[in-house]
Amino acid sequence: MSDPRPAPQQWRDLLLREITLPSAVDQLPAEQALGRCLAAEVRSPEAMPSVPIAAMDGFAVRRGDLTVPGRTTLPVSAELPARPGAVPALAAGTAARIMTGAAVPLGADAVVEVEATDADPFGPVPAAVTLVLQELPPAQRHVRVPGEEVAPGELLAAAGDRVGPGLVGLARALGVATLPTRRRHRVSVVVTGDELTAEAESPGSVRESNGAMLAAALRADGAEARAPLHSGDDHAGLRAMLARAAADSDLVLTTGGIGHGAFDVVKTLLGEHGSSTSRFAHLALRPGGPQGWGRLDGGVPVVHLPGTPVGALVGFHLFVRPLLAGDAAAVATVLLGDTTADGARRRPGAVHAMAGRLRRRADGREVVDLLPGRRLAPYGRADAIVLRGAPGTEDGWARVVRL
Repeated sequence: MSDPRPAPQQWRDLLLREITLPSAVDQLPAEQALGRCLAAEVRSPEAMPSVPIAAMDGFAVRRGDLTVPGRTTLPVSAELPARPGAVPALAAGTAARIMTGAAVPLGADAVVEVEATDADPFGPVPAAVTLVLQELPPAQRHVRVPGEEVAPGELLAAAGDRVGPGLVGLARALGVATLPTRRRHRVSVVVTGDELTAEAESPGSVRESNGAMLAAALRADGAEARAPLHSGDDHAGLRAMLARAAADSDLVLTTGGIGHGAFDVVKTLLGEHGSSTSRFAHLALRPGGPQGWGRLDGGVPVVHLPGTPVGALVGFHLFVRPLLAGDAAAVATVLLGDTTADGARRRPGAVHAMAGRLRRRADGREVVDLLPGRRLAPYGRADAIVLRGAPGTEDGWARVVRL
């Protein structure tokens, strides 16, 4: 790129072109696949129901035995509860008391609801039943025919769909023991900075938060986030941490150390004055302008995020999530609502990332309101990043990334 300040969309497109995370399939028991994305489509191995099933408590009959309009009295030849076992065929001129979910006997072509008979729904099976009908019930009345719910070979879910409770239940109902899921991408986070500590116990120390924040963001997008690693501002320590992170990861994220100072250790180790294995740029983006990417030992891709918490969070959602979540990380256009929080002076030509909260208007249209607060504070309740100044939006509209 010749532009010294690439646009965020240019950087996003660059990373999508250059970084392809490895794909692998995990065949998981249906219950363990919850939340995973499918690696392949799933089709039904059989019909559901597999045999005709009663959809109502009543009496299974042959319609040819019925008198309509009028009363028909038939001997009751069987009682059919919903339980496993062979079901005898229905003899001509008889009825069978049947419960919801029970297999309909061969020969029966309708179930007459118990309310249309003189039978006691809670009493013992009667010797005979009288049915009072004004018209002939249609064929298969109150009968769930084979394949009515799911046909053999029917598509249950497509590749890329996220496994939800409904698919888990459907798979179990159809005897699908395992589901082909995409293996979770293994991602390591390396946090840099001598000043970062677990507790701010001395002057100049800062509680480290980016590692936990980025690990949580990774898990929210279905990745397997490794325990964050911390490196100080020295090349030897950082080199060792990066090698450790790359050893068992599909992707490594670093945060911090990519500015223009003498202690920006990530940039001096991996940039043009170091190994030149990473490329760095300052985007037309506030916050989150400093960004970078490259490759570590074994070709493992690495994305470099700023050290400021809000810059790291914005950079993750704009540039890392598309690698992990695909369309779920797409930029959307929604109506712009309350902008009273937009009081800051904005640099011309830059995209300003601001915390937003989505809502639905009475007419159902989606609107985003800007949240008040500085730096990371408004992201405590945000569910969107609003890209103010992003190209392709008109007055009254906003480009957003959902969190």
